[in-house]
Amino acid sequence: MQVLDRMLARIRADTHDKIVLISNYTSTLDLFERLCRARGYGALRLDGTMNINKRARLVDRFNDPANTDEFVFLLSSKAGGCGINLIGANRLVLFDPDWNPAADQQALARVWRDGQRKDCFVYRFVATGTIEEKIFQRQSHKQSLSSCVVDSAEDVERHFSLDSLRELFQFRADTRSDTHDTFRCKRCRPADGKQFVKAAAMLYGDTSTWNHFANAGLGGIQDLLLRQECGLDEVSAVFQYISH
Repeated sequence: MQVLDRMLARIRADTHDKIVLISNYTSTLDLFERLCRARGYGALRLDGTMNINKRARLVDRFNDPANTDEFVFLLSSKAGGCGINLIGANRLVLFDPDWNPAADQQALARVWRDGQRKDCFVYRFVATGTIEEKIFQRQSHKQSLSSCVVDSAEDVERHFSLDSLRELFQFRADTRSDTHDTFRCKRCRPADGKQFVKAAAMLYGDTSTWNHFANAGLGGIQDLLLRQECGLDEVSAVFQYISH
């Protein structure tokens, strides 16, 4: 929430961008709403309690270029994950990961759509060393998980040992990024986590091929919102994908 607070302040002060904040939980949207009220930011909210007609009016209002007051759109991933076009914004924060990677991909595509005229910046917040990182790591195994449901118990043994299930609930406080540790990355120095070999080719679904940054390296990143996190404690590692 502290990182998000700084990001919103920077966007409001230094850009004309709008941002979409997405969460799986309405209780988290409540926190976003309180933050926006406390900072005096105009915000619109769409969740499952809203009827279809009101949703359409809300989206049109946010996408209107003349509306510069309400620059934050609060969106429930379940209510707005599909079919909603929010090209009025070019920044998006996915605050918590879903076990189903398709749900996250639908949510991430709200701003990067036909009609978008700006460069888009998508941020995924993952709590280091927690079950959120494990969810993030296992999203690529959706097909394996599906087969576990319909096949025999032997398949469960093949995909998940008791140890691997136990690891889901182990908190690692001693790491910059549990995900990066699993890569055994040879492009980054173990001592300070600095990437000294440039990513050869970035594959969209494979974060091991993305640019890797420890906090100390954020001073040189192109994104002004991430640059401001350099030297602060909350962001320990960043994976960056650049689409061309």
